[in-house]
Amino acid sequence: MYQNQHEPQEIGQLLLKKINGNLSLEDEQVLKQWLSADPRNQALYARCIDPLQQKQVYAFLNKIDTSKAWLEIQTDLEITPTKIHKSNRYIWRYSVAAACALLIGSIFLWTKHNNTLNNTETITKLDYKPASNKAIIKLSNGESFTLDNNQDLVEVNSKSITYSDGKTITSTDDITSAEINTPRSGYYKIILPDGTQAQLNAESSLSYPLTFHGHTREVWITGEVYFDVKKNEKQPFVVHTQRQEIQVLGTSFNVNAYDEKNSIKTSLIKGIVKVANKSNKASSSKILYPNQQSILSTGKILVKEIDPKVEIAWINGKFNFDGKHLKEVMLEISRWYDIDVFISNDVPNIEFFGGTFRNNNLSTILSLLEQNNISYTISKDKKLYIKMKN
Repeated sequence: MYQNQHEPQEIGQLLLKKINGNLSLEDEQVLKQWLSADPRNQALYARCIDPLQQKQVYAFLNKIDTSKAWLEIQTDLEITPTKIHKSNRYIWRYSVAAACALLIGSIFLWTKHNNTLNNTETITKLDYKPASNKAIIKLSNGESFTLDNNQDLVEVNSKSITYSDGKTITSTDDITSAEINTPRSGYYKIILPDGTQAQLNAESSLSYPLTFHGHTREVWITGEVYFDVKKNEKQPFVVHTQRQEIQVLGTSFNVNAYDEKNSIKTSLIKGIVKVANKSNKASSSKILYPNQQSILSTGKILVKEIDPKVEIAWINGKFNFDGKHLKEVMLEISRWYDIDVFISNDVPNIEFFGGTFRNNNLSTILSLLEQNNISYTISKDKKLYIKMKN
């Protein structure tokens, strides 16, 4: 979580600046990096900026020798002592700063000694591992093959389907088309017959011909797929979802078209694409340029500017929860960990920020809930129940 022994003090200072509203752009970037490094950092941040927490800490620190407490935590962390001035004007600010530093310092020591923080209650000991390389390829002749979990990529051509290490899965002499499917808690990469590369997120599919004939290269997807298209001006690449069509020449983009969502998001990384609503192509098509995203919803296509790193965080092994609410986050969690989620009606649809690595166990993600007065239980049949704490 922490990169060096001075970071707890530095982060405490940044949190104080944040509370006082004088955080610089450079400081903001440092704080964002710290937040995205570990869910526990996000929990600490939420506690430090919570006005109720601040009042409680202020009342508590007024009863103790804050200078002595701060000196003790500095000694434990082996950082240079800093004098706390207890003037009437600054006591509130330094109390909050000390509280943040003490909180951060306690987590630092937890990491240093590899001990578990004491919680007032233990929710569950059950845990689940993240997604891994899982996929099935179905061929037009009715055959299907479960792909090797120890491999992460298959290459398809007019003669065979092989792994990246050259091992052949099957001959494709009599095959006209194929479909690759990833289950919940699965993902895989594939190189199509034209050299286009695609990466499938959990619970997604990609259908394609073994040879691209005619004036276009057409494929069909469900779920979420990232494409890096091989350029061919004479034969544009076309991606079909249930409600949308995307035309490209050579580009990199991400399509999020899960069935349970009311919208389809197409995020362009490089190149140019044309997106269109299948029900009304002529009047609803839009051109996207790099760092733009189209959102197809209720028959209309809206375009907005995006941070591409956020939209394709998943292909780099990260969750990005910025601006996402509880229900949307839990949809991602259910697919990635293959678990059914049930949210009690009294649980608010809280907003998340930051992110974490997708190779963490489920419990690491769920620790974010506990810091928002939300509890959870996990059953042996992979059901996650979320409710407010009593």
